[in-house]
Amino acid sequence: MVSDKREAIITASRTLFRQYGVKKTSMQDIAREAKIAVGTVYLYFKSKEEVVAAGVGEYREIHKQQTLAATRGSSSPADRLRTYIRQRFRACADTRKAGSHAAEIARAVVRVQPDRFLEESEWFFQTVQSILEQGAQQGEFSLETAEVDTTVFLYSIAWFFPYERSEFFPEPDEETLMASVEWFIRKWTKR
Repeated sequence: MVSDKREAIITASRTLFRQYGVKKTSMQDIAREAKIAVGTVYLYFKSKEEVVAAGVGEYREIHKQQTLAATRGSSSPADRLRTYIRQRFRACADTRKAGSHAAEIARAVVRVQPDRFLEESEWFFQTVQSILEQGAQQGEFSLETAEVDTTVFLYSIAWFFPYERSEFFPEPDEETLMASVEWFIRKWTKR
C-alpha cells in the first residue's frame, strides 16, 4: 500500500536521523532501514529535505489533533489545559531526547521550514488562550485578560520546553511542570 511505504520511509528516517544525524544519513541508508529499494524512496521524496519536511508534517498533524481536543473537548477547561500542556511537554521531551543529534535535526527542520518554530509557538499560545477564555466564559477561571494571563503563564513554564539538552541545566521534569500548572489553575479559580 502506498501510505505503508511512505510511513516506512518516514519511520526509518527518524530512526536514522536520531542515531546518526541528518547529514550522515543518506537516502540509501533510509531505503535500507525501511527495507525498500532506494528508487522507491525517490518515488515518494525527491530529497532528504522532503523526508525531513514529511516528518515535520506528521508532528504538526499530531499537534493539530491535540489542539482540537484541547479547545473542543467536553472535559473542564482546567483538565483540558493540564492534558494539553502535558502532551506538549512530552512531545518536546521526545524531540530533546532524540539523541545527540537533536540540535542538528532541529536545524534541519528550520532549513526546510523556516517558520516552523514561530508557527508552533503561536499555535501553542492561541490554544492556551482559547482554553483560558473558555474557562472564563464558563465561570471556572477568573482572569485579568486572557492574553495577559496566557503570556504570563507561558513565560512561566517556558523553561520546561527547551529544544535540546544542556549540560548546564537539569532535564525538566513533568511532575514539576504540572505542579506549576496547578499553581496557575488554583490562582485562576480562587479570584
